[in-house]
Formats: sequence, C-alpha cells, structure tokens
Amino acid sequence: MRREAIVEHVALIPLGEIRMGCDAYGVIITTNFGVFDFLKDKQVLIGSQDYTRIIEQSSCKRYLLIKAAFTTYLLDIKEQAVSVYKTSIRGSSGEWCEEQAIYGKKSEHIKGFTAHYFLQFPFVKQDKFDLVFAGYERLRRRQIEEAVNALG
Repeated sequence: MRREAIVEHVALIPLGEIRMGCDAYGVIITTNFGVFDFLKDKQVLIGSQDYTRIIEQSSCKRYLLIKAAFTTYLLDIKEQAVSVYKTSIRGSSGEWCEEQAIYGKKSEHIKGFTAHYFLQFPFVKQDKFDLVFAGYERLRRRQIEEAVNALG
C-alpha cells in the first residue's frame, strides 16, 4: 500500500536578531516519514514567522519546496533526502552570486509545484547534506575568486 506523505508540524527555531529589529528563524519539519531538522540553525525565515509563504508541498505530496532566505531547497519526504535548486554564494572579497546549484552529473525534473524545477544538485540524505553542500560551496568560492582575479 502506498502511503501519502503528510507534513505534520513545522516548528520555528529563533536564531536571534540578524539586524536591527529583524529576527531570523530556522525550521524543523515533521512528516509521517520522519523529521527534517537540518534547517534548524539556518536562516530560513527573516523578519516573519509566516512559514506558509515559503514552504510548498507538491501536488503528488512527495516533495517540499522551501524558499529560504538565501537558498531554495527541495526535500524528498519519502526518502528523507535534500537537494538544492538555487543558492547564494559569497566570495571572499564580498562578491555575491545567486545561482542554480550544479554539482555532479545527476539531474532530475520535479513537477507538481507552481513552477517546474530542474535540479542539477543531487538528492542527499539529510545527515550528509551539510558535508556535501560545504564541498559545493568551497568549489564555487574558488571559481568565483578565479573569475574575480581573471583580469588582474
């Protein structure tokens, strides 16, 4: 029998004031397949506690789209895995690059949201996600530094 994925609870985790009068929140998402807690210490919501404007479940109910402050995540509820669609990378000298995340050779089309998402970042079990994403960020920072220094 096929079970439908259900979001049971979204808990906001206060991260403190990030600038004058503007609080940031991480989230913990509980589903009937498990708990996503890798976002508890990341700035998901800034200046608002209304998570309904940034979390969307796909029409097939399998995926969650999280449009966080600096990164757009896709969560596979049934596999308890995480991918990244878009993210912002900061260079070492203040450069700022918002980009679609490309890491590895796997790609996947995800439908069922208000938009179609073409993922080029692999789905990774959440307990390994921070390590894999850190590798991606290191690579992109090196590439951004090379691009900034290309013309001397």
